Amino acid sequence: MADQEHETVTVNKALTPLPYPQISGLKLDADIQLGSLVLNTIDVNGVVWVCTDIEGWWVHTDPSVPDIERGFGDGSYDVRGRWLARQITLSGVFLPPGPSFVQAARNTLVSATSLVYTSGWLYVNENPKKASKVRLSGRPDIETVNARGRTEFSIGLRAADPIKYEWKDAEPDGYTIVTIPCANTAASETGVRNVQNIGNTKVSAVFVVSGPITGNSTIYNSTTNELITILQPLRAATTKTASLRALTSNVATITTTAAHTFLVNDLVTVSIANATFDGVHTVTSVPTTTTFTYAKVATDVVSGAAVGTASIAVDILEIDTYDHAVAFNEYMIGTRSMIDVLVDWTQLGAGANSIEFSDASGNNASATMDVYYRSGWIG
Repeated sequence: MADQEHETVTVNKALTPLPYPQISGLKLDADIQLGSLVLNTIDVNGVVWVCTDIEGWWVHTDPSVPDIERGFGDGSYDVRGRWLARQITLSGVFLPPGPSFVQAARNTLVSATSLVYTSGWLYVNENPKKASKVRLSGRPDIETVNARGRTEFSIGLRAADPIKYEWKDAEPDGYTIVTIPCANTAASETGVRNVQNIGNTKVSAVFVVSGPITGNSTIYNSTTNELITILQPLRAATTKTASLRALTSNVATITTTAAHTFLVNDLVTVSIANATFDGVHTVTSVPTTTTFTYAKVATDVVSGAAVGTASIAVDILEIDTYDHAVAFNEYMIGTRSMIDVLVDWTQLGAGANSIEFSDASGNNASATMDVYYRSGWIG
């Protein structure tokens, strides 16, 4: 505990005004961006773009907590609520060098704020850089207020997802990525890594699992006690020797010397030194364990010998816990049944999360899982 002298010094320091900077004036740090429109900067035409406020950005969004009266007794039931969409008003001004630059600047502003059919990202570089996906919530107010062309604007925006997400420019879609190898007791690999959500609220994640796995593999967040079970196996990259090829009515058929594991909708690479058949194709049917077909518009080719290979890449399973969506090799129809979620889809709590990736075999030296996530703030 600090003594009175230290308490007095600390309080007095906190009450002392900051020294006036030697160089004063507006700082243009280009720290706010709506889509391609950068604010607090000077563009190539010499127009100064300034953001004066982002109302609704630095505070909580409106809560929605139902008030359910108790049937008997005083008060209400303590029920779980939720955060409503974030309402934002982006205010600012652009200062053109002269009246002739107003129309082009207005067009730039109108184009950047035409967020009705599509959404856009609002970025605020407040260390760390944060972002929300927004659409218009009302008609933008744009008004030129003097003869030189000074134009003030106020843009109402709505972020359907109220969380503000950390955005990393160097990574795809701003994600932080953590790679977790599958647990392997033979190699003393636990399959556990810490995933750090530096924000103040829980966030969803995308778990990208690369095979092979045997099935009944698990993704477990021991911090939040949430579990996802992968029910079906994922295949390793596979190459089979081709023995026959044929083409009838724009359907190509390849026969392999041994049973393959190809599935409908697989992307298979055929390489048999024949331009009609070679390339990357989508499997349309699997008549037998040693044949598969794909669409090919070409003149019929009678069945004949093939010398070469047919191969598929390693299976990839993507689990998006925000949209509750599952994609198998980028194909989504019917893939939800590949996983089992007990209660809640696994999320990342604020702070450190201990994530474990394990296969039923217990000794998997090949499979990995990438966790894509953005730390999140509610206020």
